[in-house]
Amino acid sequence: MGATLPRANLSGCRLNPCHLYRADLRQANLSRSLINGANLRGANLQRADLSEADMDRAVLSDANLSGANLRGTNLSRTNLTGANFTDADLTGAILHRAALTRSTLDGAILENADFYEATFNDVSLSATKFAGSIVGYTVFQNCDLSKTEGLDQVRHDAPSSVGLDTLYRSGGRIEDIFLRNAGTPDSIREFQRILLETPPLSGDFFISCASQDAATAQALQADLQSQGVRCWVFSEDFRGSALVERHSTSDQEEVERWLRDYDKLIVLCTDNALDSEKIRNDITQAQQLQQSKDEWLLYLVDPSGRLGQSRNRLARTLSSEHVVFDLGGKDSDLEKYQGELSRLAESLLTSQPRSAGIPTYEEFRL
Repeated sequence: MGATLPRANLSGCRLNPCHLYRADLRQANLSRSLINGANLRGANLQRADLSEADMDRAVLSDANLSGANLRGTNLSRTNLTGANFTDADLTGAILHRAALTRSTLDGAILENADFYEATFNDVSLSATKFAGSIVGYTVFQNCDLSKTEGLDQVRHDAPSSVGLDTLYRSGGRIEDIFLRNAGTPDSIREFQRILLETPPLSGDFFISCASQDAATAQALQADLQSQGVRCWVFSEDFRGSALVERHSTSDQEEVERWLRDYDKLIVLCTDNALDSEKIRNDITQAQQLQQSKDEWLLYLVDPSGRLGQSRNRLARTLSSEHVVFDLGGKDSDLEKYQGELSRLAESLLTSQPRSAGIPTYEEFRL
């Protein structure tokens, strides 16, 4: 774990299956090496040479492969969740059944790369060069394909699935020839033209709450959805155990079921929630994430209207450091509740840099 091997020459070595979790392999030479089944989760492989390496079934989730040489690399059945391939060269790489979830392929070269039965889920594809790549039974889910290059030159060996969320994310700007060769019906191609005038989808928002507050969270979810906010309830009892499995090597990795990948997090700040370690961890993680992303993404909801007067020290601290949306008047003052709900919905749909400080009430007044 955490091995330090920058610029190491491991060309042609047998590293299967080895445990290189969070290893520092920057600019290392791993060309033609056998790494199949290895655990490289979180490894730093920036500008490494992995050309013609066999990485079948390797775990590369959260790995940094920006600028890496992956020409002719076998990445079949790899877990590439959260992996960063910015400006990487994947010319001729094999990615059969690879799982690309929340990966980054900005500026990557995919010429002759084979994505047969691969899955693209919420992948960043800005200036990604698809010309000459191969797809077939490939899934494009929740991706923006409008900023890619060379989609009209993709080779289609079989039908592929292009999700409605991908059509929406792309704003109706996917090459018609790509959709036709992927096997989509004419009606879908006509439908995407309607999307040219449609506002973009909001991000993925979750409502974190204590198990006792799930009904309140579900009511809030319905109210926010009526105002165009896509959100889901994430109660503490939806999560199972913290770590379901922990394996050091091979194709298994840590499974952190209590986490969600979100664009923004809404927290129902009740006494039950602030007494829950899981909810407090949600708050801490969101604070760290908004600091690293420099984007305001933690939104606190007070369903009782008494958070500022609580004896709980955490409640008082949160009240002083964040905008708190007072939704305590739904039964007694519906007009006030609707106004505060609209303010919350507007703020969720607005980008605010963390470095600009705490958003003020006036900034989100309708």
